[in-house]
Amino acid sequence: MRIKYVTIPSGNTAEEETFFVNFLGFKHTGELELWPNVRCKLLSNNDSDIHVAIIPNRSTLNQKAVIIFNTENCLKQYHEITKNGVVFNHKPYYVSAGMIAEFTDKEGNQFILLEERSYIED
Repeated sequence: MRIKYVTIPSGNTAEEETFFVNFLGFKHTGELELWPNVRCKLLSNNDSDIHVAIIPNRSTLNQKAVIIFNTENCLKQYHEITKNGVVFNHKPYYVSAGMIAEFTDKEGNQFILLEERSYIED
């Protein structure tokens, strides 16, 4: 597992993206659907393989941070972490970005295991 995305919650994702692009030199690299019907804007600065994911403000869920771990095998990682005592919010499921599994720590921070998959046929 490795961190691939750092999330930035925003009430105005377009404005936040403009800030990162115009003032910090980031480039728009795409979008990612992490939750059903919730699209994140992806940005990169070419200095790292970690991307910024601007997410619509989800303050109604009382989350402090969203940490996204990239994994080669979401189901395997899910079972390994479950054995360590982590309780997931639900079983792994598919979104357009691939397969994800979510859990929350006692402080309200959300963690996502993401096995990215391409559903486009070559």
